[in-house]
Amino acid sequence: MTAVTMAPLAGIAPAPAGISYDAVRTREAHGRWAGLDVARGVAVAGMLVVEQLPTGPRRHPWLIHAVWNGWTGADLVFPAFLFLAGIGIDELVRRRGRASLLRLARRAVALLVLGMLFNAWDGAGANFTDARWPGVLQRIGVVSLACGAVVVLCRRGIWPMLLIAGGLLVLYAQLLVRVPLACGTGVITPACNVPGHLDLALFGAAHVYNQGAFGYDPEGFLSTMGAVPTALVGVAIGRALRARLDWLTIIGLCGFAFACWAATQLGLVGPAVNKRMWTPAFVLLTAATSILLLVVCHVVVDVGGRQLNPVVRIGSRVAAWPWAALGRNALVVYVGQHVLGAILAQTPAHAGTKLTTAASYVQEHFFAGGWLGLDSQWTYVAVMLAFWTTVAAAMHAARWYVTL
Repeated sequence: MTAVTMAPLAGIAPAPAGISYDAVRTREAHGRWAGLDVARGVAVAGMLVVEQLPTGPRRHPWLIHAVWNGWTGADLVFPAFLFLAGIGIDELVRRRGRASLLRLARRAVALLVLGMLFNAWDGAGANFTDARWPGVLQRIGVVSLACGAVVVLCRRGIWPMLLIAGGLLVLYAQLLVRVPLACGTGVITPACNVPGHLDLALFGAAHVYNQGAFGYDPEGFLSTMGAVPTALVGVAIGRALRARLDWLTIIGLCGFAFACWAATQLGLVGPAVNKRMWTPAFVLLTAATSILLLVVCHVVVDVGGRQLNPVVRIGSRVAAWPWAALGRNALVVYVGQHVLGAILAQTPAHAGTKLTTAASYVQEHFFAGGWLGLDSQWTYVAVMLAFWTTVAAAMHAARWYVTL
């Protein structure tokens, strides 16, 4: 069930002097990790930009998902959500123990139902005959529950998380390259890949991405085996930051991120970087970028917020506030922008004698000339980002948080 809860504002505990990491225990006692909220907010903003950037005369390849192998900026957003979700799940299990699994199970069911309902409504007006069963919300629910089960079994330690994540990736890589198919063994193309064949067999062509026309589903069943390690790596990194928050840890995490990136560049982890299949190389690449995101947010927000210099301290907290607002109400922003976008895309509108959609009408008539030097596409995105940031900020100020 969706619940609106009252909770303290995200913040960090002040240190008695200078930049001190000794205040970590106080931070945990207050229940919020500001840097984590801000990192999640940055990911929410990135998602909104990618989702809302309309088609137009200018193309923005960096904000369009890679067609197959390779990656773009758009491909980094969803893994960042799962990476940060792993940290949040670890915090939940630390507070509630095994009881947290029941909450995660209820959350998984709610996300599965919500995701399928939205897919049906968005695709064909509440028509379940050809609705897509997998999806982003469904993957978040399943990955969170699986990650929670592992965390309950391994309540402490960094290496157990990394070893389990590594084992899953090795197993997944072997399935990708060794399971024989009629179209070949070890072939990973849109028309010939193990995850796609399994998804078509489980769900049927009518219930996967583009009714199976592309031969795969980017949030399908088997590729979830690659997505779970993304959350588990997040658990490990969160534990590392909790265990010893000093500059040596920061440098070590940056080194680990570089090693993950180098492994993908040197081809040491099997199949190429591919978001559609969530390959092991994709997991390591996005782990590297997610680690850097979290480290930067931690240094700017948590460390900056403990500075003795009042200008730096207050400036850090003020700058972090809107991002934390987005991060605390990520579900509202994600679902809300999808619903609003679907309504605009499906509502007919007349532009003279031309029949178009409300989305096209708004873009052509209100943003055609652009604002403040931005073109029409970026003006539309900026307005949507400002609108949802305002909604999240209002909820944050009122301490209203929608959770599952």
